[in-house]
Amino acid sequence: MRWVAIVGLFFCLAFPLVGNANEKSFDETLNELDKASSSSQLEAEVIIESLLTSWAELSNEQQARLKIYIAIRKIYGGDYQASIQLLREAERLKPSTEILNKIYQYLSTSYIGLKDYPAALDLMTENLERIDKITDIDIKVGSYVRLANLALELDAYQDLREYALQAMRLSLDHDNRQHCFALLYVAVADLKQQQYQSAESGFQRSQTFCEANQLPLIGLMSQKGLGLITIKNENYQSAKDLLEPVLIGYQKFNFQSEINHVHALLTQVYFGLADYLRAEEFANKVMVLSDESSHIEYKAIAAKVLSQRYFESKQYKLAYDYLKSHQQYSNLILDDTKAKANAYLMAKFKHQEQAREITLLNQERQLVETQKELDQSARTNNVMIMTMLAGSVIFLSLFLLYSHRQKLRYRRLALTDRLTSVYNRGAGQDFAENEFIQVSMRKADYSVIVFDLDLFKNINDSFGHATGDWTLKHVVSVIRPLIRDSDIFTRMGGEEFALFLPYSSEQTAVKIAERCKLAIAAIDTKYSGHVFHITASFGVSCSTREDLSLDPLLKRADIALYASKHSGRNRVTLYNSELQRPTDETQRSLVFN
Repeated sequence: MRWVAIVGLFFCLAFPLVGNANEKSFDETLNELDKASSSSQLEAEVIIESLLTSWAELSNEQQARLKIYIAIRKIYGGDYQASIQLLREAERLKPSTEILNKIYQYLSTSYIGLKDYPAALDLMTENLERIDKITDIDIKVGSYVRLANLALELDAYQDLREYALQAMRLSLDHDNRQHCFALLYVAVADLKQQQYQSAESGFQRSQTFCEANQLPLIGLMSQKGLGLITIKNENYQSAKDLLEPVLIGYQKFNFQSEINHVHALLTQVYFGLADYLRAEEFANKVMVLSDESSHIEYKAIAAKVLSQRYFESKQYKLAYDYLKSHQQYSNLILDDTKAKANAYLMAKFKHQEQAREITLLNQERQLVETQKELDQSARTNNVMIMTMLAGSVIFLSLFLLYSHRQKLRYRRLALTDRLTSVYNRGAGQDFAENEFIQVSMRKADYSVIVFDLDLFKNINDSFGHATGDWTLKHVVSVIRPLIRDSDIFTRMGGEEFALFLPYSSEQTAVKIAERCKLAIAAIDTKYSGHVFHITASFGVSCSTREDLSLDPLLKRADIALYASKHSGRNRVTLYNSELQRPTDETQRSLVFN
């Protein structure tokens, strides 16, 4: 759910960019632009054009304000590079501190749009350092809302709620527009943390409050949040009643990013209502969007619905193709989530390291001053000086050792799957590709095993996600002893894993897969607190002389796995050319596990 770009954009309208009263007429026009931006996009464009014709007559402060408004329009259209350029030009005009604060806030939004999370986090850190020095309540609230915006994009939902509550407290009975944004963010934080009852109350409260204070766009976002909750509860008729008016409202303002999101949500809703033609219609609207990052989440939803749609209409080839697209988009979302998590962790680590370095520098400065004083003392104090210097060296050594260990720890987190401790998809495939090159140079065999837990969704639905996590960890624990240290064990995503086996023939790989299949089936689930049966389906492929990379091996292993699923699951299938073009009778969508 991409609340960030749109909420961040509308948030700018809550804070008029105050200028110098000496140029009153232009300031009044800029304030009119502020109001028009929240009510009529056409009127806002007309005002911008009129101000541009008087550019030479504007002061530096007014030019900076106008550039900010134009940059906001670029953000709205997804042109983040152009927005950054405009904001940097506004910064070079040396406007007031208040305007500079706005510039840095919109820069952070643009960096988020470009997925440059380290740059956005640097701005977030700067805002945190400045916020205690701010005395103006409007600017202080604005800073907290912008921090909440960053925390939302970085999936730091606890921080999101904390910053939003601070903004709520400061804006209460002070500025209704600021309070509206804070209410919405609190509800979004509850939704992201799956506190659906609290989120529903929060969205209802923010919708009522915002609409009463002439902020209909934020009211539409609140209504969209209510629609998302009804989808989570599979109450599709209520979701339809909520989201169709939201779509009409967004279309009036031509808010394309939000329109795309609602199209994706209506795809789910109509499919849930068994209105397959309407579901397919909205899904196709989403699928024609480009593959830029802001569309990936929506296209993942649409691809999944289309896969299910074509499977039910027995168009298996299309169902399989859209399933692969859904998996591709899901992997991109997962990779982006990991990038955000790593950036957030590294930013916190960097902040802690800077604090330690400052402390260390202060200690070193005190040591130098102390040493100067001791040099003037009697010889008997030399022993004390040496002791202090030795202590400083030990302290520095321990600090460097700790820093090195922390860096190794973060590197390990970036390479491994946190739940199962095997390699994640990115790291596993990189290492496997390197091994494949070495094996190919020696003209040796290289085999790949891909396996997928059967009916894993039933385990999550029946016993909860905690039991699902227990299952994944125990599957990994029984397979580890069955493979070599040189083999590369990778979690490809969800309940799907891969074993990359350098210098292993297809016969050896089949034997290993059979042992793994038996080991998984023998897992005693009673220790999870529930009794159920675990099985897995396996696909095996081996390299040929024509293979130049791992991709053909993985594709053939996937086809073999697909055949295992179709043949009844809990079996091992070795790839052969007859599996390359499955008939309609043999196809079955993996979306049903």
